[in-house]
Amino acid sequence: MSVDGSSRARTDGRASPLRRRSPVLAALVAVACGWLLWDWAPDLGYFVSPGAPIDLGDVRAFHLDRAQANRLVRVAGPLVGSVGGTEPGGARRRVSGLFGTNLVVDRPAGTSPTTVYEGRLLPSAERARYAPFVAELRKQGWSPGERWMVLREGERPRARWGRPLLAVLLVGVVSFNVAFVVRRLFR
Repeated sequence: MSVDGSSRARTDGRASPLRRRSPVLAALVAVACGWLLWDWAPDLGYFVSPGAPIDLGDVRAFHLDRAQANRLVRVAGPLVGSVGGTEPGGARRRVSGLFGTNLVVDRPAGTSPTTVYEGRLLPSAERARYAPFVAELRKQGWSPGERWMVLREGERPRARWGRPLLAVLLVGVVSFNVAFVVRRLFR
């Protein structure tokens, strides 16, 4: 509280830098942070998804009707074909088709051979990244049809905390800026 009893006035006569901010800038910051949260929604949804995998079966009986995007799934079967690739971070991956299904399995390169795969079933928006791999697998004899899905082996819920922690911070930034704009518009 200042000398004159007003909690808004400062003793040196200057307004607080936060009060001098433009509501337009605050609205732009809120929209940018909101867009980023929207873009991260699939990753955040997977972070809070159950840790028990959905069993999609094996060669004897596949149950791909149980498949849910952004969930931990487990499936067993032999792979068909193999295409190598490198992630933007430099990690090497191997992409293969699962025999008798429309499931693409993305595994870290250099892992030991196995017939049981467990990981994140990626949302359909991620399919575009895998289209060149699927085209190469088709040349190698795998026929998934048009509605193929991608299982990214090794990804588990609650393994990566970076985005969820940043999301909490972004929610705070959005809330602060929306409240600022509302106060400036309706005072």
